[in-house]
Amino acid sequence: MVLRLGVFLAAGSTAYVTLASVFWAVCVILGHNTMEMLYGGTAVYLFTLAFALEGAWFLPEEIRNSSAFTRLTQRSPSD
Repeated sequence: MVLRLGVFLAAGSTAYVTLASVFWAVCVILGHNTMEMLYGGTAVYLFTLAFALEGAWFLPEEIRNSSAFTRLTQRSPSD
């Protein structure tokens, strides 16, 4: 669960920065009206959420079952 949350945050922040930069560049280069600005602003958040959810949901099995992840999330018997 912690790994999925971390992947969600990492994928979401990366997607947000990328999408916001692309939409900003398109608006500056091509110009925009108010309706296009609203669509672009909404799309950044929706695509970011979709990308982050996909990254967390479809995380490869070998990453979820890795020993490093197991060491971080499970307590040792002596604890």
